[in-house]
Amino acid sequence: MDTTFIPNDAWALLSPQLTDQRRERMIKTCDQRTRRVRLIVQDVHQPHNVSACIRSAEAFGVQNIDVVTLTTKFNASTVAKGVDEWVDIQKHETVDACIDSLHKQGYLVAAAFPHGKAVSLEDLPVDRPIAVAFGNEHAGLATEWRDKADVCFTIPMFGIVESMNISVCAAISLYELTTRARKTLPPETYLLSEAERRELLNKWICRQITSWPLQIPRLREPT
Repeated sequence: MDTTFIPNDAWALLSPQLTDQRRERMIKTCDQRTRRVRLIVQDVHQPHNVSACIRSAEAFGVQNIDVVTLTTKFNASTVAKGVDEWVDIQKHETVDACIDSLHKQGYLVAAAFPHGKAVSLEDLPVDRPIAVAFGNEHAGLATEWRDKADVCFTIPMFGIVESMNISVCAAISLYELTTRARKTLPPETYLLSEAERRELLNKWICRQITSWPLQIPRLREPT
């Protein structure tokens, strides 16, 4: 059976198997999800750093994460155990492929790339969908981002050592953008639509109950 197809009645049929507390928590979390802000990570070598970035995205309600693998392989089930089943991760093999895909979906692509024309994080706009990109622990983002992203940005720092771990940078940026967007955008613009929430709950329940391909046909049978 094709397990890539998620039935549109999966939640209705399978969610009664959850405890009331679990079911309500999933619904409440789904109701706060957004696709207006999106995270991009490129070639992050340390699994704990990737995991921390993904956990931050999930914690702030960000549903979509893009991973660009120019030199480093990525396996979500390895680096983000317990988190990857709650977010949607899209992998790209080139910077162009990632940016082109996001542009087609209407995103402004902002790269964490310090140079003379970079703007401050607090000046990034949230009046349109935005995706923020971060590079690996050593080299940062590939130079292609500087020329191909819509805007480059930096996080203002005031210490002697002006650098932070990538997962910290991602967390700060996602918090700033999601907080500002929640305050300034109407809920129907910032949050998922009703149809998107139904689709997400169907996907989540199938990820939780892996035997769904066998269960759903039986549950559909008239009693």
